[in-house]
Amino acid sequence: MNIKSNKLVFKNARIIDPFSGFDNIGDLITEDKVIKDFGINLLKENSPDDALIIDCKNHVLCPGFIDLNANIGEPGEEFKENINTASDAALASGITSIVCMPNTDPIIDQIPIIQYIEKRAKETNGVKIYPSASITKNLEGKQLTEMGLLLEAGAILFSEANKVISDTKVMKQALTYAKNFDATIMISPQDPDLSKNGVMNGGALANRLGLPGIPKVAEIIQIERDIRLLESTGGKLHFINITTNEAIIAIENAKNKGLNITCSTAPHYFTLDETAVDEWKTFAKVFPPLRNREDKEAIYNAITQDKIDIISSHHSPQDQDSKRLPFEQAEFGIIGFETLFPISLDLHINGKMKLIDLIDKITYKPAKLLNLNTGKIKVNSPADLTLIDVNTTHKLILENMNSKSKNSLFDNYNVKGKILCTIVDGRIVYSEPNFKYS
Repeated sequence: MNIKSNKLVFKNARIIDPFSGFDNIGDLITEDKVIKDFGINLLKENSPDDALIIDCKNHVLCPGFIDLNANIGEPGEEFKENINTASDAALASGITSIVCMPNTDPIIDQIPIIQYIEKRAKETNGVKIYPSASITKNLEGKQLTEMGLLLEAGAILFSEANKVISDTKVMKQALTYAKNFDATIMISPQDPDLSKNGVMNGGALANRLGLPGIPKVAEIIQIERDIRLLESTGGKLHFINITTNEAIIAIENAKNKGLNITCSTAPHYFTLDETAVDEWKTFAKVFPPLRNREDKEAIYNAITQDKIDIISSHHSPQDQDSKRLPFEQAEFGIIGFETLFPISLDLHINGKMKLIDLIDKITYKPAKLLNLNTGKIKVNSPADLTLIDVNTTHKLILENMNSKSKNSLFDNYNVKGKILCTIVDGRIVYSEPNFKYS
């Protein structure tokens, strides 16, 4: 859906903006691509002429969500997802900006690949897509990419996707080189030797199922090594997909030393544990793996205590043929766009977090990490917004999701947090079918 109007008026909205701390019933006006004004009793008796009036009925209006860890399938695996379907799924999820991982085919390690993704995103005219480039050429962990040229071409950060750089000297060079450009290095921390051939969390359940495990220490060792390197080089380091309590402790200690380090996790890591794999359910095969109950609870608590900075979707679409295989042969990954907010909302519903603090982790904090002028409600900032019904219970139905792939663990899941409307650059690009504008 794409409703064209150069001026939108949102009245009777609960406007939540973590950047300024604003949380109140008010009105907001957009004009062309930016936020023109917002505040309490802004409209009074009059509305701007020639504007589309949207009565929000006290629903939450906040900055559009920003997802810094998504696999979009294109180029190379369009049969799993493509930019069009990824955009549709993201917009239906309230997501207005995504960072795509570099593990496409070909790898995002050359300027033409960045240009291709930006061209396709422009053609789609939907969600904003920011390419991350690989740290090393062809994700081989050996030779650094031309970071300066890739940044100039539009790369927003550097990552090895689900891989790490096992060569310590190369990783140190990457941190040093990235610091010269004030660029962020983003790592999914799993020691490649310890995690090799593993398919689920190492432990008693893996042993009972006869499946090779990925031990917790694979994450901890990698994080501790990279923190030591960051300590010697400086720069900016972000860890994605944090799953263990010991990892949280190590990162918190590094922050206390003044290192420029942040971290994120995904909803399945604080909602589900390794028992979801029982009976060899391949839809529960993710990388890194779902951990035990204690670690799941530790991740949950770390978010509420602001020890984990950001929540991302870890959107990893897989086709049915890649999932309906014996567990060891099946691909890792589940889709995450359309479950990102409703699953995360549990943190607020259970009284553990204020809603403004939860929204902060999917709006302003990722925008700050990425140096984007979005993720906030501010006059003259981009009009990227999401309107949400946070109170009405509804059911997540896998077949109704917009992603091309249908691999999720949250089918027939009762949640709150229905996305009513998504706005990108002042355009209504998604509207829930039953939502009435006035």
